[in-house]
Amino acid sequence: MSDPANTNHPTSDIQDIFEQLRAGKPVIVTDSSERENEGDFIVAAEAITPEIVQFLLRHGGGELCVSLDQEVAERLELKPIVGPEENTAPNKTQFLIPIDHKDSGSGVSAECRAITIRALSDENSQASDFVRPGHIHPLLAKQGGILRRAGHTEATGDLLQMAGLKPVGVLIEILSQKGFGMADADELREISEQFKIPIISTAEVIRHRYINEKLVHREVEVPINTKNYGIAQVIGYSVEHENQQPVALVWGDLSSVEAPLIRMHSSCFTGDLLESLRCDCGDQLHMAMQAIFQEEVGAVVYLPQEGRGIGLIPKLKAYVLQDQGYDTVEANIKLGFKADTRDFTVGVQILKDLGLTKVRLLTNNPKKTHSDVYTGFDLEVVEQVPIVAPPHKDREFYLQTKRDKMGHILPTTPAD
Repeated sequence: MSDPANTNHPTSDIQDIFEQLRAGKPVIVTDSSERENEGDFIVAAEAITPEIVQFLLRHGGGELCVSLDQEVAERLELKPIVGPEENTAPNKTQFLIPIDHKDSGSGVSAECRAITIRALSDENSQASDFVRPGHIHPLLAKQGGILRRAGHTEATGDLLQMAGLKPVGVLIEILSQKGFGMADADELREISEQFKIPIISTAEVIRHRYINEKLVHREVEVPINTKNYGIAQVIGYSVEHENQQPVALVWGDLSSVEAPLIRMHSSCFTGDLLESLRCDCGDQLHMAMQAIFQEEVGAVVYLPQEGRGIGLIPKLKAYVLQDQGYDTVEANIKLGFKADTRDFTVGVQILKDLGLTKVRLLTNNPKKTHSDVYTGFDLEVVEQVPIVAPPHKDREFYLQTKRDKMGHILPTTPAD
């Protein structure tokens, strides 16, 4: 089955998505193969009609649900079907008690369901306007939207809100008309072309928010005199909707050069603090600070993305697997993670907060310099500056995996 989120299939400009939603018409939203690997129809609840309900049921075929936020759920006294501890669903979708509007008759027909859905989007509706249980399934979107949970529930509210509509929307999974599974990317494209319905992926919604919303905020700035690298201005950041606290270490006046030397460094407790020889992280961090100190201008953006984004404890568990013969990619996958879950978008926002438009990036990882990472941010990597740590037999296999499986630009010379 092809991946619905596969970007080889053309997706629509997000402005087309907004116009479609404002016109009261459905759009198709896809997620990734690592998640549900499906496409959903989404439409504004305030624009719902019996005809649209009929279309969604006939050509979607999944569970007809309504995404809403905490304010609506509290006002209408909509309670979860199960509590957080009892929710064992794979993606922790928060289903609320199904309801019908008191004037919707049996609640089953397209007309009856449209009455209930429209009432859910009505700001004057009250809890007493609905009967429980019913036939419409409300879903509670996570506060912070798709930046907190990359699901269709959150994508629905975010897209509607960005389109200037109420964040209450209808969503339904699109089942295959050719088999017994979900519609894959090819079939979704056929549906899109047949009914002239634009498609967008959850990844594109996330990226749009990252580009158009300022999510990093300076919390503190303080100069720190270091042992080996002079005085660095340490800037601490908070990130909206996340618990991470990245920092920027800045040397000199970044505006004094056209393209300062920059290192975006993911935290590594074992390498940065313990000087572990299992990886090259600690060496790269200190080599970067030394290079920037010598140039007198530049910055290190230190991102809390331990173990390629999986966290410290899982990384240590991965070490156990590596001692059994797994490489770093295989170990992460064995633990149920992707090979690399890091996201450098927060780092890019920090670079923009520092006033940069051009940088020379200290990295061996071509993915960090790819133009797609910076598209929309008015930020350009004008040079990739290699940062190759000294060879050592303890990390020879680690570096080989980086080079051969992750595409890092590294020499093939064996360790001494």
